[in-house]
Amino acid sequence: MRIGMFTDSWLPTRDGTVTSIIKFRESLELLGHDVFIFAPGDKTMVSPDDDKVFLFKAKTFKQYPDYKLPILPSKWKTDLILEHDIDILHNHGIAFMALKSMIGANLTDRPCLLNFHTWVTEAHHYYPVQLDEDLMVYLSWIYLKILIARSDGVITPSEAALKELKEKCPNMRYSNVVAPGIDGSTFNPQVNGSGIREELGLTDSDVLVHVGRVSREKNLELIFKALPQIKKEKPNIQLLVVGSGPDKEYYEKMVSDMKLQNMVKFTGFVPDEVLPQYYAAGDAFVLASPFETLGIVMLEALAMGLPVAGLNHRVIPDIINVGYNGHLFKNEPEDCARQILATLNNRDELKKNTTLGAEMFDNTESGKKLVQVYKDVIEIYNTHRAR
Repeated sequence: MRIGMFTDSWLPTRDGTVTSIIKFRESLELLGHDVFIFAPGDKTMVSPDDDKVFLFKAKTFKQYPDYKLPILPSKWKTDLILEHDIDILHNHGIAFMALKSMIGANLTDRPCLLNFHTWVTEAHHYYPVQLDEDLMVYLSWIYLKILIARSDGVITPSEAALKELKEKCPNMRYSNVVAPGIDGSTFNPQVNGSGIREELGLTDSDVLVHVGRVSREKNLELIFKALPQIKKEKPNIQLLVVGSGPDKEYYEKMVSDMKLQNMVKFTGFVPDEVLPQYYAAGDAFVLASPFETLGIVMLEALAMGLPVAGLNHRVIPDIINVGYNGHLFKNEPEDCARQILATLNNRDELKKNTTLGAEMFDNTESGKKLVQVYKDVIEIYNTHRAR
């Protein structure tokens, strides 16, 4: 099968969507399928690093410089779809690349599947036009409902996300859950993080790890506010914030204003090849984001043998079982501190069960399920077209 994946973000930007696409592509190619990426770039061209990545000239999005907006129409997408005889378009975007996928599907008579990654209705602080918050959310859902209605199918990375989406958009033509897989050969408890601990001066510390894009929706301030209370019981507590993003300077200033510089370390961007060592440097993983549709970093942490302290919201409680592989906290500093302490104090017992949850997200099985979804959507599309 030949799949065209459309996305609003691509390398060198790293976010959950890019990570999902990379993992999906790996699993599909292992099964013998061809995957072509359609993404924004500095100019319209075939990527010099990957001849199956097609870039469309785009302008930088001022509110979020890591994202680019390919606002100009382009016949190139249609030519590429036909030239490479692509069977189905898999849209991972919600902005201009989503529109290009819809137009491309219509012009070439191909089905188009929407992958819902992000609760964009809650990211209004990045919107180019600032209106009343309730109005922004309302307008966002109008747009999403149109996008979903015009898609031949919708997939989400978790049951929790699909259930919530169905409440707003009950009339999807087809829906399913497919999560990207975790590579057990890369993320596993045998990885040694002692070198990172020594390099960062964490040898004698209790280390919390947070991995991900450093942006407002990650709710890092909740963890920061919990640290002083944790410090009363764990004097050597350290929070390792791994990653970069549009609000790194904002959070660095917050840490400075809160006088937490001796407890929080920002690593900046970490290359994939050494990322597992940063997980392995931790004693527990913490995730306070109310924004997740899956939380790939949480799955990677579990695969690494790290118990998780996570916000009791959306998909996180579907994966973290209290007292089994971690603990859950409310969106308040006091409870956040209590549950992080519970996770640290019971980490040896909790870590016995962490990899069991991660095993559900096998990379090969993810690819097989995705292929079956493609076949289902193509069959539905062809049946509908024949009428």
